Amino acid sequence: MAQEIGPFQGAVAWTAADLDQDQTWRVRLTDAERDEVRTAARTALSTGKPTTALTAKNFPLPTLGPRLIGFRDELEGGRGFVLLQGLPVEDFTDAEAPVLLWGIGQYLGIPEPQDKAGALLHVVTDTGAEVDKSDNIRGFQTNEELNFHTDGADIFALMCLRTAKSGGRSRLVSSVAIYNAILEERPDLAAELRAPFHFDARVQNPDDAKVQTLPIFTAHDGLMSALYKRRYIETAQRFPELPRLTDKQIEALDYLDKTANDPRFQLSLTLAPGDLEIGNNATCFHARDTYTDHADPAARRCMLRLWLTLPNGRPLPKIYETTREWGPTYRRRMLQQSAAE
Repeated sequence: MAQEIGPFQGAVAWTAADLDQDQTWRVRLTDAERDEVRTAARTALSTGKPTTALTAKNFPLPTLGPRLIGFRDELEGGRGFVLLQGLPVEDFTDAEAPVLLWGIGQYLGIPEPQDKAGALLHVVTDTGAEVDKSDNIRGFQTNEELNFHTDGADIFALMCLRTAKSGGRSRLVSSVAIYNAILEERPDLAAELRAPFHFDARVQNPDDAKVQTLPIFTAHDGLMSALYKRRYIETAQRFPELPRLTDKQIEALDYLDKTANDPRFQLSLTLAPGDLEIGNNATCFHARDTYTDHADPAARRCMLRLWLTLPNGRPLPKIYETTREWGPTYRRRMLQQSAAE
């Protein structure tokens, strides 16, 4: 049985009541800041460079930029998330809009690949595919409900261009608060969740590994980090060479999901066009309700997503080195540490 660890304290272990009392996590751009973003985007577009070749110098934000850089301390060391509202997405076409997210991202961190092909920016929309009918389709490519999970790198940044006809609500919880609650109520299950699970790699690992094996909760350097995708724990069971999930593992997963779905822990919101949800993958689980989309393809729900490594990101456990979610961030951090020595 894994050694008992925790609970963990601080702003990172927030609950819904905490967010109601202090809503500084919600940041609405002023009219002047919106104008500054418009000007920066047009400046970036005028360079003719591919979006992923642009830097902060190509996307000048003399007033908003320092404020965005300041978000890093809230993302790592604070609550672990920020909701930025009011980006002027309505002034740009679908082909131009990625520049907005990429430009903002340049002030937060370093973009990391989100798939085996190395794509640095993903369009999150329904392609008509289904996860269970393929070995490589991922949840963001469908309109299916996405249960609480984590993405890759230190943070995910999800910008809304258009909403669905109905549904698609976003939900966020502190995975640290969830762990603390499980540790208090069922320490035996908390220990189970600190033991290894097998995750389906969805044909995305650079080393072609079919699965990756690691705990959901990992304590390292005094911090609790999480990596969770129950859907992929379950789809990994299609590989006959893997051991079957035990009754205790299933009980632990059920208890985790039950706790995360408790309204006491949840921030629930429907992202509007121009909203940018930014969350720390190590300390937040996020989810999305299923949705019904518009018949017109040009009106369908559409989000843009970045995965970013923070310059001030936390020390990472070595077990994250070979994961598709954390591998690039881990290696980048090790290089930074070596350069500083």
